[in-house]
Amino acid sequence: GVVFAAFLKLIIPFVVVIPGIIAFNLWSGELADQAALKNAPVLAGLSTDRAVHPFNEDFARLHPADASLVLSHNAGLVQRPVTPSDNPKAMVQQNDALLTAAPAHRISMGEKLIGYDHDAAFPTILRNVLPRGNGLMGFVLAAIFGAVVSSLASMLNSASTIFTMDIYARFRKEPSQRSLVRSGRISMLVFSLIAILIAPALGSPAFGGIFTFIQEFQGFISPGILAIFLFGLLVKKAPRIVGTVGLILNPVLYGTLKYAAPQITFLNRMAICFGVVLVVLAVITAVRPLKEPVTLPVNAEMNLSTRPSTKYLGIGVVLATAALYILFW
Repeated sequence: GVVFAAFLKLIIPFVVVIPGIIAFNLWSGELADQAALKNAPVLAGLSTDRAVHPFNEDFARLHPADASLVLSHNAGLVQRPVTPSDNPKAMVQQNDALLTAAPAHRISMGEKLIGYDHDAAFPTILRNVLPRGNGLMGFVLAAIFGAVVSSLASMLNSASTIFTMDIYARFRKEPSQRSLVRSGRISMLVFSLIAILIAPALGSPAFGGIFTFIQEFQGFISPGILAIFLFGLLVKKAPRIVGTVGLILNPVLYGTLKYAAPQITFLNRMAICFGVVLVVLAVITAVRPLKEPVTLPVNAEMNLSTRPSTKYLGIGVVLATAALYILFW
């Protein structure tokens, strides 16, 4: 079951990425038109705007005059000269230098100007592929809404359970079942209201998109948890203090890298934090190991023997994962 689940995870990049590539190659003109609609309000209000705006090479290549206008606008705010150029890459490099200098002048970051609206790839596929009038569009939308609602319900349920059982129940002596249920309902309502208040702000360019924001936030937690889990499972003499150290060290280290070295992408930051936490836990174990190694309990009634075919399938999944990394690096 574990090997099969790992194999299914390998399919996700193809399900998510390949349709987007197909959409771009088939309907790049429509994606460019959608981007122009998004860019229009920013360009129209550029004369009175007091924020600098990033743009990518696609925007500079498709709309060189607008890119020059934005570059001049940003240069005027930052008070730095720019060299006129028709090369999209050179224009982006000059603009990136202006964006880097903007915080020193207390100038905020505005909306990013794009050449293609990649976020519109999925609705563009639906609009061009699904025939109208036969209910398939409604069926797809119902599936999307069902997935969103189920994910939201599971997250709210997990958050309210953690708050109720790990926080509320610990600070209130012998709480009744009624009070626990009431705490879970109230906390779920509070979490929903917090999410509603935060959601509109996630559209700000400072977050770089909701997907990037989610991945960035997970980096504060997941590398440390993974390091602690693997270390505790494989090192039998690891003291209990390594768990606390790992949980505290990872967010501190990740946050330091995020603000001190923003050029490092979040995946690389997570890898660095994972490695550093493992090294620190190894040093702590070497200095203060347990006198006796921990013996994990064994349930003799369960058959935990592994068949050779399972091992071969597991090795195949590992090799397939490595091949995907090498192929698409």
